[in-house]
Amino acid sequence: MRQRIHKVLLALVMAVVAAFGAGIPAAEAGPSQRVAPAVPAAAGQFHSARAQLLSGASIAASATLTVKVAGVGGLPASGLDTVWIDFAVKGTGSADGALVPYPSDGTRPGVSGSLYEAGGYNHDLLPVKVGADGAIKIGNFGNVPTAATVYAVVHGYTLTSAGTTAGSTFTALSPARVLNGVTVPAQGSYTFSPLGQGGVPSSGVSEVVFTLTGSATAATRLTVHPSDTGNQVGTDLTLWAGNYRDNLVIGKLGPDGKVTIGNLGTTAAKIWADVSGYYASPQASLAGGVERPLTPARVLGPVNVAANGTYAFAPLGKGGVPATGVSAVGLNISVRSADTGYVRVYPSGETPPGTRTVGYPTADRYNAGFVNAKPGADGKIIISNPSPSAVSVSLDAYAYFVPSTGCTSAPAPARAAASLPVESFSATNVLQRSAQQGTSLGMIEYVYTDNIGRLMHGRQDPDSFNSLQWTAISGNEAFTGTPGMAEQADGRLQIAAHNTSGDVWTRPQKTGDLFEWGDWADVPQAMASHATLVRHGDTLVAFAVDGSGVLWALPQKDANGTYGSWVRLGFSGLTGTPAAIEVGNGVRVFALDSAGDLKTALYTGGVLSQCASLGGSGLKGTPSLVKYPGGKVRIFARSSDDSIVTKIQDDSGDFPAAWDQVGTFKAAGSPSALLSPAGKTEVVARAADGRLWSSGETAQASGTWRDWVQAQTSDDTFSAATDPVAFTYTNTSGPTWGFVARDADQRSRLYYVDAAGSALAKSALAFRKVTLPAPPPAK
Repeated sequence: MRQRIHKVLLALVMAVVAAFGAGIPAAEAGPSQRVAPAVPAAAGQFHSARAQLLSGASIAASATLTVKVAGVGGLPASGLDTVWIDFAVKGTGSADGALVPYPSDGTRPGVSGSLYEAGGYNHDLLPVKVGADGAIKIGNFGNVPTAATVYAVVHGYTLTSAGTTAGSTFTALSPARVLNGVTVPAQGSYTFSPLGQGGVPSSGVSEVVFTLTGSATAATRLTVHPSDTGNQVGTDLTLWAGNYRDNLVIGKLGPDGKVTIGNLGTTAAKIWADVSGYYASPQASLAGGVERPLTPARVLGPVNVAANGTYAFAPLGKGGVPATGVSAVGLNISVRSADTGYVRVYPSGETPPGTRTVGYPTADRYNAGFVNAKPGADGKIIISNPSPSAVSVSLDAYAYFVPSTGCTSAPAPARAAASLPVESFSATNVLQRSAQQGTSLGMIEYVYTDNIGRLMHGRQDPDSFNSLQWTAISGNEAFTGTPGMAEQADGRLQIAAHNTSGDVWTRPQKTGDLFEWGDWADVPQAMASHATLVRHGDTLVAFAVDGSGVLWALPQKDANGTYGSWVRLGFSGLTGTPAAIEVGNGVRVFALDSAGDLKTALYTGGVLSQCASLGGSGLKGTPSLVKYPGGKVRIFARSSDDSIVTKIQDDSGDFPAAWDQVGTFKAAGSPSALLSPAGKTEVVARAADGRLWSSGETAQASGTWRDWVQAQTSDDTFSAATDPVAFTYTNTSGPTWGFVARDADQRSRLYYVDAAGSALAKSALAFRKVTLPAPPPAK
C-alpha cells in the first residue's frame, strides 16, 4: 500500500514538473539582440527623396515662376508640407539677385532667398513650404536681378499629417568639424562615416546634416550620396576656381553608416565638413524633432558684425517661430563684406567652434547659406565673424523644429524636487539574467535599498540558495526606493537608482560574470518618483515622474552605451513610480494620476502614442504587469478598498472599461504578478499583518481566479515588511517561479513553488520557503 502511494505521489510530482516546464525554452547561451520598432508616423517627419524640379530653367528678371511639386519625381501627390530644395542659380552680366521660393498660395515675402551672381552657380538648400495646390512659387528679385538659370533638386520632404510609414526626426547639434581639408581626386570620391563624431550617435541615424565647404584650382562639381549608391540627380556644391564655396547638405547614410562625396570635375578638390545636426531613423532609441514650415520672414537685419566680433540674437518668438518649445530654427543667412571670409553660427553659452556656416567668397557681393540653428539655454544663437573685416548679416526664418510629442502635448517645465528621505522597506527587484558564455544557467540577481540608504546587490546560483552573496554598491551615496534593474544587450546589468538628492543615478556592470561595477553617473533632473528600467529593442530606457507630475524617459544613446538627457514625454498630473513592459511595437508604460486613475501609452523612440485612460479611480501603489505571447498585457493593481483588481487587453489591443476584482483578499501593498511556466497567471500580495498571500488562474487564459490563500504555512512566523516580488527562473530541475520579500531586519525570504505540494493541493499552489543569507552589516 505504501509503495503504491509513493508511486502515485511520484506520478503527480512529475506531472506538475512537466506542466510547469511546458513551453519554456532552455536558458539562452547569451543575451538576446532585439531591434526597436519604429516611432509612430507623424506630421513633420523627414522623408528622404531625390527629384529634379528644374534643370537649367530660365527665370526672367523680376518674374515669378509657379512650379508643381506634388507628384513630381516620385513625391507624394498630396499632403506635402515642406520640400527641401537645393537651388543652384547663376545670373548674367552685373547680376546681384535673389531667387525667393515661397508657397504658391502666399504673397511674396520680404526675404533674400538663394542669392546669385554671374560668375558661376551658387547653391542654397532651403526648406520651402508647399501651397495647398501642391505647388511653390519662385520669384527672381534682388538688388540687380537679371535673367537667372536655375537648377532645383528636391532632397526630401515632410507631410502635413502622418504618412503610411514613419519618417526621420531632426536633432540639432552644436557645430563640429568632422572632415578637415580632405582631398577628393578628379573624377574620384571620398567616403567617410560621420557616426560617433561631433555629437552624432554611433547608430540610429538615417541622414547627417553638415555644411560642405570646398576649394579647387578650377571649377568642379561635388555630389553627396549614400556609400552604396552612385552619383544621384543634381549637384550639391559647385566650386569656382580659386576661392571657397559652401552649402548645407543632407547626407543620406549607406547601410555601413557612411557618406560618399564625389568629384564630377577634372580637377581635385579639397573639402571640409561641419556637422550641425542629424536625422534619427524611425528605429532610433530616441526621436528628434519634427519640422514646422513657415512662409519665409525676415527676423534680423541687416546688422553689422564687427571683425573678429560676435552678435547674439534670439530667434524665438519672431517671424512665426514660437517663443517656447523650439529645438531648432531653420535660418537662411545672407552675408556681405568688403573682404572675403565667413561666419559661424552656434548656440549661446558655448565655446566658439572651429567651424564654418556660410561664407562670402566674393567681396562686395551677397551670398547666402542655410542652417538649422540650435538655440542656447537662453534661447539665443551667436553669429561669429572670425574674419578681419566687418560683415553685414541678415536672417530669414523658413522653418522651426519642435520635439516629437506623439499623443501628448508639450509639457510644462519640470519643477525641481527637494532632497528626498530614504523610503522605508521598499521592495526588492529581482531577475534571472541570461546565461553567460560557458554556462547553461543565468544567475539570479537581486537589488534593493535598505532603510539607511544603502543600495544592496546580491547574486545567487539558481541551484544553491545559500550561494547568495550581497554587496553594498552605493559607495558614499544614499539612495531611496526600489532601484530599476535590467539586462542590456551585451548581458551586463544596468541599475537606475533614485539618489536622495532627487536625481536618478545609473551604474553598469563592468563585466557580466563578476562583482565589478562601473562608475555611478548622475543624470541631472530631479525626479519625484523612483525609476523603472526596461529593455527597448537593443537599448535600455528608464521612466520616472517629476515634481510637476510629468512623465519623463531616459534612453540609452546606443546599445550598451551611456545615457543621454531626460526627455519630457507629457502626461501631466501623474504620481508614483510608473510601470513599464516591452511589447512587440515598443514599451507599454502605465502610471497613476493624482486621482488614482491609471494612464497608459506606447513609448517608441522618445515618443508616446496610443495614449489612454484606463480608469480605476482611487488605485494605489505601483501596478504589476504580465505580458502574454503576442504582446497582450494584463494589469494588476490595488484598488481604493485594498482589493486586487485586474484587466487585460483584447485582441485589438484595447483595454475594457471595467476592472475585475480578484477575490475578496485585502492587500496592504502593491501586488506582483507573472506568467508561470505552466502558462497560468499568478499573483501574490502582502496583508496588513505581514502575511503573504497567493492567487492565480484556474486554467491557462481563463481569467477565473482561485481563492486567495496564505502562501505561508501556519508554523511560518516570517512577517513581510516589504511587498513581495514574483519572478520566474530556471535551475537544473527546469523552469519554475517564486517570490521574495524582506522582514523588519532586512532579511530576505524566498518562497518557491513546491511541485509535490501543489500537485496534492486541489485549489491552491504550495510553496517552500528558504531564508536567504543575510546582507553584510552596515559600516
